[in-house]
Amino acid sequence: MRAFIAKSAKALARWRTWVVNSLLALAVVAPEIINSPEILAVVPREWQRWFLVGVFLLNIWMRPRPAVLPSDPEVQAKKAGAK
Repeated sequence: MRAFIAKSAKALARWRTWVVNSLLALAVVAPEIINSPEILAVVPREWQRWFLVGVFLLNIWMRPRPAVLPSDPEVQAKKAGAK
């Protein structure tokens, strides 16, 4: 069980960008698809623009590739080269 949890945590750390971007894209697109006043009411009208700006800035800030973990050879090579 511990191995499964460790493996899941490592996968989540690597793929966090894709997970967050997918959830945010769904949050932005879902009201359009569902077209429900209840869902549109989740983000107040005066905050909708700022919410979209935040989502897009977060998308730009996050990398579109799997994250590098400290134990990866790429990091080890950089540390060895910096010494």
